[in-house]
Amino acid sequence: MVSDANEIEKDLTLLAKSSIFVFVAIFISKLFMYLYRIVIARYYTPEIYGIFSLAFMITGFFVAFASLGFYEGILRFIPYYRSKQKEDKIKYLINFSKRILLISSLLSTFFLFFSSDFIAINFFHNIDLAFYLKVFAFLIPVQIFGNFHLGIIRSYEKIKTYSFGMNILQNLSKFVFILFFILIGINSNNAIATSYFIGVFSGLIFAYLYCRIKIPKIFTKYYFSKKEKSEVRNKFFSYSWPLILFSIIGTLMFWIDTLLVGYFKDAYWVGIYNAAVPIALLLIFASEIFMQLFFPLITREFTSKNFIVVRELSKQVTKWIFMINLPITILILLFPGVFINLFFGAEYLLAVNALRFLALGQFMYSIASVSSNMLLSSGKSKIILVNLIIASLINLILNIILIPTYGIDGAAMATFISFSFLSIVIISENYYLNKIFPFRRKMLSIFLISLVLSSGLYYLSNFFQVGILQLSIFGILFILIYLILIFLTKSFDKNDLMILKKILRKN
Repeated sequence: MVSDANEIEKDLTLLAKSSIFVFVAIFISKLFMYLYRIVIARYYTPEIYGIFSLAFMITGFFVAFASLGFYEGILRFIPYYRSKQKEDKIKYLINFSKRILLISSLLSTFFLFFSSDFIAINFFHNIDLAFYLKVFAFLIPVQIFGNFHLGIIRSYEKIKTYSFGMNILQNLSKFVFILFFILIGINSNNAIATSYFIGVFSGLIFAYLYCRIKIPKIFTKYYFSKKEKSEVRNKFFSYSWPLILFSIIGTLMFWIDTLLVGYFKDAYWVGIYNAAVPIALLLIFASEIFMQLFFPLITREFTSKNFIVVRELSKQVTKWIFMINLPITILILLFPGVFINLFFGAEYLLAVNALRFLALGQFMYSIASVSSNMLLSSGKSKIILVNLIIASLINLILNIILIPTYGIDGAAMATFISFSFLSIVIISENYYLNKIFPFRRKMLSIFLISLVLSSGLYYLSNFFQVGILQLSIFGILFILIYLILIFLTKSFDKNDLMILKKILRKN
């Protein structure tokens, strides 16, 4: 028990301390990502913003397919082999994966480039989309190999480096270059496509050079028999092949609403809808902070059969995500128009109701993120795949039914229902299969505190016309009172206080 307690304390401290840097990195990343989207949305038109959003998502499907589930595979097997000190197997796995990914990415590039006109005209009725698809086709191998090398960095628990490469460098590069292209007068299509390409390419260069310099052992020769190589490949493929569909279906799950808005409506409505989408995605912020290190840690603890440690880590991280996301969700639900006007301008206020539905769906999914990662780290990738297929079919059917009648509000409603269903299923399966229910009782008191505060905030808002200034004041007061009440009601447990003390002492 003492060793378990020490391991829990060590892992939680590592999670919290790394998460401080990850928080800063993701905050900077989100800042530049939003600034990049805001420049496109405000400087150009909703239609151009919609075309860019469609091209980004279509390319994402090709990247998901050509990745073959290998990114998720190395995130599990590199920590697994490291825990068993099997470095030769890691070297072989990386080398083998690169050869396969080169073939799959080049085939996908070829197919997207030569089918771009057909996709643009027959599915989305907009020939301007073809230009973006042709440029983005060449991004497929760049993005796949960039993500692959960043995955290696993450697997070696170099979380600060991973966060910089994945979260800061790429989005900063996109933002800086689109501003530069606008200033020198390059037209919208070239400015957007080229700036995006440069951003993704910078991630690949950074990740590859870091691996070469800081993890050089993965590029050295490996020595073991053909039988062992076959064993490594079989295990890797057995885990990764469902993740090919997992990546595709996962991408479909997140983007089917936007794609069907483009199909049933037009690029203008895609642009309006994609003012709501990135704001709702603020609610994956907390999950991203913790999951970058949580997955390798939990995989290592599962491999070592430290199930008490796994249970405590999962409960604590779920509580942290819940505690961070709840006030953000409440503010978005109460004042969606202010958020849209702040980020994208009054022209996009047609997405107010859609934002409410999307925010609720993302909140539900963020709470299930720990359970999802636990199922993956315990080797239950096929179950996650089945979950995603069912939820995606629900999403697809609801979008087809609701978008023609309710437009973007129907798309958001469909996404909310399917995400809520998926979240409940994932949490239930994790409890049934891993015997872990990743919630603490004190989350109930946090919810009640938020309910009381949100009622008071809604009452006060009736006496003011809430704009950006008022939202800032209300938001700061809400969060301050929220934190004070959490302390007064002792909703912080011993693990929370232990982490805070260690961080404040900078141990």
